[in-house]
Amino acid sequence: MKKMLGWMGLWMALLLGGGWASPGMAEAGEGRITVERHTYPVTLSNGKTYQVVGYLYYQGTLKHRPVQILVHGISYNHGYWDLPDINGETYSYARFMARQQYAVLALDLPGYGESSRPNGDFLNLAESVSALHQVAVRLRSQAERHTFETLVYVGHSNGALISTYAQALHHDAQAVVLTGWLNTFHELPVGDEVLGPLLAQGPYATVPAELRTGLFYDVAHADPAVIAYDNSVADTTPRGQLIDLFSLLANPEPIPSENINVPVLVQLGEFDAVAPAAFARQEARAYPRSPFVFVDAIPDIGHAFNAHANRLRSWATISFWLRLVTP
Repeated sequence: MKKMLGWMGLWMALLLGGGWASPGMAEAGEGRITVERHTYPVTLSNGKTYQVVGYLYYQGTLKHRPVQILVHGISYNHGYWDLPDINGETYSYARFMARQQYAVLALDLPGYGESSRPNGDFLNLAESVSALHQVAVRLRSQAERHTFETLVYVGHSNGALISTYAQALHHDAQAVVLTGWLNTFHELPVGDEVLGPLLAQGPYATVPAELRTGLFYDVAHADPAVIAYDNSVADTTPRGQLIDLFSLLANPEPIPSENINVPVLVQLGEFDAVAPAAFARQEARAYPRSPFVFVDAIPDIGHAFNAHANRLRSWATISFWLRLVTP
């Protein structure tokens, strides 16, 4: 049954039903959160094998746990999902979800973080999609210490684009969560005057701190210390990804979102300069084959969801929604 739920009804269900923990609560219950570093070999279109690094978060046992595969965006790596505590506030999505009894695998895509870094012009959208698919296949393989039966893609921004393609082409996941991404055509906040200098930097580009702040933050609803930290640890970005990203932002028509036939949750921020919530109603039509589309407009939040004051509004909804749609 296709539906677009109102936020008030879902929020009331969360309040009445309970079952989710505050992000600031102590790591108790089944014990402290375990964090494991894993490497996954992936073979890309040039025939060479590279390493994708992922950090697996869980509490207690992995048995029968659904796994969220977390896919970061431009200028980030797995650290977007595991921001440190700042000024007494917890900003780690990965640890929050581990406390909700999910297994959480936060990836460094090829070209980012601790993963292999081949030529940045080679690492376009297609190579990133292939790498993500191969990691998903590996998680279901008997070669792994634990074989996951239920997989969920959770992608942010460019990671949402990559997750959309991976699911549309390979159908690896049982549900898809997308934050900070629109398949609906909309006016972009930047153009060639920004893209040109980024591409001119070389095969790997650094997004300037001022530009990141303007694009990623609603500064009225984010701690300045969080913004400063986020900019200080920003990763470089492969030029091939930047070219494909800006091309599809300008013309999203080729994106195969209509091929996704599992439940889809899209979260859009009220003050997101990149993917504004004003287009929520139009975006709900981008997934005609999905049995359950929920497009969630979140108030008082900018593009970097996990780094804003209203992040729990996003996290609690994702956790509750996944319990509705996954085994």
